[in-house]
Amino acid sequence: MPGRAKSAPPVAVEGSVPAPRPIYRSVPLLTALAVYLGVVAWVCLMVLLGHEPWMFPVSAPAPWLFLALVPSVAAILLAFRGNLLWSALLALVSLWLVPTGLATIVVVIVALVTVRGIRRQWAAHDLDTVLATASAHGLPVLVVQHVAGKARRRSASDTTQIQVRDVDTGALSTARVWGPVRVGTHLVRQGMNVIAQAPPGADAELRRWVERQNRRADAPAA
Repeated sequence: MPGRAKSAPPVAVEGSVPAPRPIYRSVPLLTALAVYLGVVAWVCLMVLLGHEPWMFPVSAPAPWLFLALVPSVAAILLAFRGNLLWSALLALVSLWLVPTGLATIVVVIVALVTVRGIRRQWAAHDLDTVLATASAHGLPVLVVQHVAGKARRRSASDTTQIQVRDVDTGALSTARVWGPVRVGTHLVRQGMNVIAQAPPGADAELRRWVERQNRRADAPAA
C-alpha cells in the first residue's frame, strides 16, 4: 500500500510571466458592479416612492418583485467562477425585473471575460514557472500523455500511474506521482513529487502571452 504523500520541497523559482491580479482588483468589473448596485438602489427608491419598475412579461407587486434579484445575484456569483452556461441562463431569468436584469447581463459578461483572462494568464505563469524550475534543477519538462484509471477520484494521498513525454527529446516513459493528474499537464517531478505543474493548454497561453509582449515591444519602434 502506498504511504502518506510526501510534501514537495519548496521551490522558490518563478518565470518572467507575472501572476495575474486578483479578480476583485479588476477595474472594469468593479465599475460594472458599481453600476449594478446603482440600478438596484434606483429600483428600491422607485418602489419606496410608490412607482412600479419595468417588469416583463408579468408584473409583480412589492416586495415580491425583489425575488428577481435572486437569479441576478446567483448569475453574478456563478460568473465569478467562470460558469458560462448557468450564469447566462440565470441572467436571462433575471430580466423579469428589466433594469436589474440588464445590469446583471453587463456584470456577467464583464466577469466572464475577466475570469477567462485571469485563467489564461495563470496558465502562462504556471508553465513559465515549470520551465524555470526545470532549468534551475536540471530536470526535464514532462507532458502527461495518458493517465491510468480515473484520476479525478484520487486524492493527494493516492498515487497515479501516468505515461509522460519528455518535451526536449520526445521520449516516452511511465511514472508514478502523488495525487490526480490530467492529460496534457506539463510538470517537473522529483521522484514521486511534482514540484511544478501547468494545466493542459498552458503552452498555447504562454505563446499568446509572448506574442503580445513582442507586439508591445515593437509598437514604439514602429
